[in-house]
Amino acid sequence: MGADSARTFFTADTHFGHRLMVLYRGHALGADSRDDVTLEQVRAHDEDIVASWNSVVSAEDVVWHLGDLTLKHTTEIADTLRRLNGRIRLVLGNHDRAHPLFRERAIAAQQELLRSGVEYVCTAARVTIPGGNSGRFPVMLSHFPYRDSYGEDRRFRAWQLEYSGDWLLHGHTHSHAAMHAELPRQIHLGWDAWRRPVSETEILHLIRSA
Repeated sequence: MGADSARTFFTADTHFGHRLMVLYRGHALGADSRDDVTLEQVRAHDEDIVASWNSVVSAEDVVWHLGDLTLKHTTEIADTLRRLNGRIRLVLGNHDRAHPLFRERAIAAQQELLRSGVEYVCTAARVTIPGGNSGRFPVMLSHFPYRDSYGEDRRFRAWQLEYSGDWLLHGHTHSHAAMHAELPRQIHLGWDAWRRPVSETEILHLIRSA
C-alpha cells in the first residue's frame, strides 16, 4: 500500500497493561479484583488489542488515538507500541502520563512517547475526514466528551472542549455504544465499544445517519 492509499483510523482507551481494564473486559476469568489479575492475563489482553489493531491497520495508515493509551511509563509498553501498525498520533487522556494533568512529569513522558515512535502528541485537535459538500468534513478530537455533556467530574473540566457545532470524536466514557442521545453530535470511539480502530468511512456513515 502506497502513501496515496494510506487510510486514517481512530480509537481510544486501549489501556495497555491496566489490570482493572483487563478485569473489566473479561480477560481475567476467576479474578475477583484487579489485585487477582495475573501478568499472563495482562499480556493476553494487550496481545488481543495488538492483533485486532493490526488486522485493520496497515503500516502506512494514520491512527489517531484519542487518549488513555496506557497508565504505565511508555518504556514499559515500548515493545507493544513497536508492533502496532500505522503512524500513531495521540490525543492525550487523563491516564496518559504525558497529559498536563501530571504537571512537570508530563514533559519527560511526552519525550518518551516521541522516542517510542508516537508521531504526534496533543490534548485536542481539529481534522477533516472525506465527505461533505466541499469534499472534506471537519471533526474535533478530544479524549473527553464536550463540556457539560457528560457527568460532573470537574477534575477534567478544563480539558473538555466547549461545544463548537462541529462533530466530536472522543473516548473516556467506556460505553459499549458508539453514540448516545445525551451526547449529541459526538461519537465514542473507545475500545470497549469497537474492539478495533474505526475508519473514516464508518464515522461518516454514523454522522450521515444521525
